[in-house]
Amino acid sequence: MQYAGRSILPVYCSTVFFPRSRSGSLLLEALLGVAIFAVLAGAVTSVLFVGQEGALQSSDQIRAVYLSSEALTAARAMRDASFDQLTAGQHGTCIGATGLWEFCGQENVTADGLRTTLTVQTLSESHVRVTAETRWREGNARSGSILLTEELTDWRAVKPIGDWTVPRLVGSFTIEGQPLFSGITLKGDVAFVTSAYGEGGKGLQAFDYVSGSDPVPVAAGFDLGVAGYAAIVAGDVLYVATADPSAEIRCFDVADPAALSQTKLLASVNLPGDGRARSLAYFNNTLFVGATEDAAEPELFSFDVTDPGSPQLLDTLQDSTSVFGLSLHDGFAYIAGSMDAMELRVADVFDVADLSLALGEGYNLTDVHDGLAIAAVNDDLLAGRRNGEGIDELILLDLSNGAVPSPPPGPWYQEIGGSVPSLVAEPGGRFAFIATDNISAQLQVADLARFRNGEFPIVATATTLTGGGRAVAYDAQRDRVLLATDRGLLLFRPGP
Repeated sequence: MQYAGRSILPVYCSTVFFPRSRSGSLLLEALLGVAIFAVLAGAVTSVLFVGQEGALQSSDQIRAVYLSSEALTAARAMRDASFDQLTAGQHGTCIGATGLWEFCGQENVTADGLRTTLTVQTLSESHVRVTAETRWREGNARSGSILLTEELTDWRAVKPIGDWTVPRLVGSFTIEGQPLFSGITLKGDVAFVTSAYGEGGKGLQAFDYVSGSDPVPVAAGFDLGVAGYAAIVAGDVLYVATADPSAEIRCFDVADPAALSQTKLLASVNLPGDGRARSLAYFNNTLFVGATEDAAEPELFSFDVTDPGSPQLLDTLQDSTSVFGLSLHDGFAYIAGSMDAMELRVADVFDVADLSLALGEGYNLTDVHDGLAIAAVNDDLLAGRRNGEGIDELILLDLSNGAVPSPPPGPWYQEIGGSVPSLVAEPGGRFAFIATDNISAQLQVADLARFRNGEFPIVATATTLTGGGRAVAYDAQRDRVLLATDRGLLLFRPGP
């Protein structure tokens, strides 16, 4: 820069600060750093520990399911070799010197402490209930158990079941009007029957079907106050699926069925949505509820009903189908539903607190008509569907290749001439009983062995004057069939 003939250079000034001693600050920063590291390390360790615990718990459950299933396999093999081997009591199982399954000791124990017991309960001379339970880490935070149950019959028995090729009408009860009976469940001498509400329907009625020739109403003063869709009895508790938008499930004490009244109500359950409950199933203190499809709400629910006065929701499963029919078999729930691309859905319910679709998800039946009813027995899965032109309403599927049907063999289809809202198989798996709205054959009897062989399976039919068949139940103890129609309850026995 020039100024008055002089050159002036710019001068830059800076200030230098000399810090004071920071020893105290450095110590504090170090302590904070250690503390933050400890917190982060603890959090990471906790996440890793919880993840590892979850993986170990899942591993325990998978192994327990396998061990319990193996014990049931042993029981079936022993039944097939000689039914007399299935002696009542608690047992372990092993392969004997002959290379066949046999009982050995009171339990099986793995090297890491999983304990499996097979309990045999005699129900009749040719009928037992076998329960396989595997427990792990007893007394430990990771403890748990898996329990599977199956009923086995002596297929060699001379008279395990009567001649249902000639069903005989024993008695009937008819209501004037249009009660539209819809479901049947049995306890002792009494049948609980759900229905519409109005025109003679009370939502739920009870009938003594043993004492006389005709079913006789008991607890005649009872009125559910709303339509009932399905019912199931477990011990002394009756569970009813209703149309009540705020109490879809009602639980009643039926230790004395003749004393059924509103004062016997133990609890009610409100499902999401309004009146969606349609089907029920029960196993080992767990109640499963199937509901109609809802885009925003689940369709399958599991409840812990160890205390029926206070049902506790365990888990839900959302699926794009209405659960019209529900059947439990070997740890899976088989669903007859409305999904056009897969009318049969299969849910894994081994862990009742963690419901999921089984690998493969289900099976697509021909055409798009809704599945309405489902029943599993042995390796047979029988499905009924809504009537439609050019379709077969009765379908038999094979479960021998896994939980989700994977033909061959099967499936086998049969025209029924009407919708199949309900069906049931007797425990031996020889006959199935089918309720239809076929105007000339409301009850139909199918021989499952003939069905599997590709032969015409319907060996008998019965016609009533009380409307379409809507529900059916089988009493294995007395070898009797009850058929509910639009306005009647009919009782059949085998011929001649």
